[in-house]
Amino acid sequence: PYIVLETLAAGKPMIATAVGGIPEIFGEASPALIRPDPNQLGDRLSDALSDLGAYQRLMPGAPDLKARFGADVMAAEIEKAYFAALRR
Repeated sequence: PYIVLETLAAGKPMIATAVGGIPEIFGEASPALIRPDPNQLGDRLSDALSDLGAYQRLMPGAPDLKARFGADVMAAEIEKAYFAALRR
């Protein structure tokens, strides 16, 4: 889901399908998440476009994203996983 992180880091609102690791980025209850359903996508687009400013404020902010998904944070998590696997 790197494109999701990059889009949000650029300050752009988005709608995303709740698959894989994407819900971790937004939070399970985020209104940005939809099922893979074209009708739900259309409804969400309509909602978002009716008040784009309000919808934008529902997105995770860049500081939060960097704290949870920054390259340094992700590298440290991968390193921890490798060291844990080596100890087994």
